[in-house]
Amino acid sequence: MFLFSRCTTLAVFVVLSSLAAAFSQAQTYASGFADAEWSTKSGPFACSLSHDIPAFGTAYFGQNAGSAGFFEFRGVKKGFPAGAVKLESVPPLWRSDVAPQTLFTVQTTPVRLNAEQLKTMVASLESGTNLVFSSAGTNEDGTSVRVIVDARNFAASYTTYKRCLANLIPYTFGQLSRTVIYYAGDASTLSSAAKAQLDKIVRYTKADNKVLGILVDAHSDRRETAEAAEQLSQQQAELVTDYLIDKGLPAASITTRWHGDQFPIADNQHKAGQAKNRRITLRLENESTRKDIERRVAARKAAEEKAAAEQAAKAAAEAEKQAASGASSVTTSQLEELVEQQNLNNGKQPDL
Repeated sequence: MFLFSRCTTLAVFVVLSSLAAAFSQAQTYASGFADAEWSTKSGPFACSLSHDIPAFGTAYFGQNAGSAGFFEFRGVKKGFPAGAVKLESVPPLWRSDVAPQTLFTVQTTPVRLNAEQLKTMVASLESGTNLVFSSAGTNEDGTSVRVIVDARNFAASYTTYKRCLANLIPYTFGQLSRTVIYYAGDASTLSSAAKAQLDKIVRYTKADNKVLGILVDAHSDRRETAEAAEQLSQQQAELVTDYLIDKGLPAASITTRWHGDQFPIADNQHKAGQAKNRRITLRLENESTRKDIERRVAARKAAEEKAAAEQAAKAAAEAEKQAASGASSVTTSQLEELVEQQNLNNGKQPDL
């Protein structure tokens, strides 16, 4: 028993001595014992877990809607020197049963981790093992940089962070802002696939208060008559709108339109083309998209007005040219007749 204690004490001493020797040549940043806190922020579109490191910056885990998780140092006052950065797991002083371990080396600065490295890093913190980032390069004064990410209080905060990730909306405005739903030629109800797409729009729209409205535009393939095509597109547009309203979206935020077969995107002579033409397009509007549409409308209006002005100017110039040409187009015989009719007493030309 005595021998075991001496060996254990010796091992701890060796570990601490090696760490002290290594840190003596490095500028080391770490939180104090009382400051080793982790903070979480949760929302439907972003989750974050952060740890402040005094005089250095913030260790930051994050994930945004529709993207992968990441880790980075934010608000860095003085970063790592250029070159590789090594990551080690270093147990707290009381964990004499665990030895320091090199996890991996990152070859770029600022630090960027792939999914597997991120997983390894989280596992180490969850187990209560601190992380040490060490630069291979040195600053102008010859010192390297080491940053300690403290594992204290990480596990409890990470549980909250994972709950946020589980509820994170897995798609972005850009991914849903223009959604196309296709329907069968004899469809009188929405398909399961259509409902699944609409459910995404409903979930996103309810969570994002920046969505100002939804435009629903339905189109059909060519039918026996234009009236039949318009009726089919109207039916499909109203099916979609009714579904959105039933799911809790306000009717006032939805603009519903149908266009029959006026705007085909494929050849109606073939079944494949007809299937593409039978579609409902849903567009989500926010302030940015509305301004973009307003700019396009204004640009088109300006172009039309410019073209009309150019056409009017061209027509006016042509009319003026014709008038000038008509005024000077007098034949030789007409000139001779005018001379014969001239009043020799007063020199006046007879009226034309």
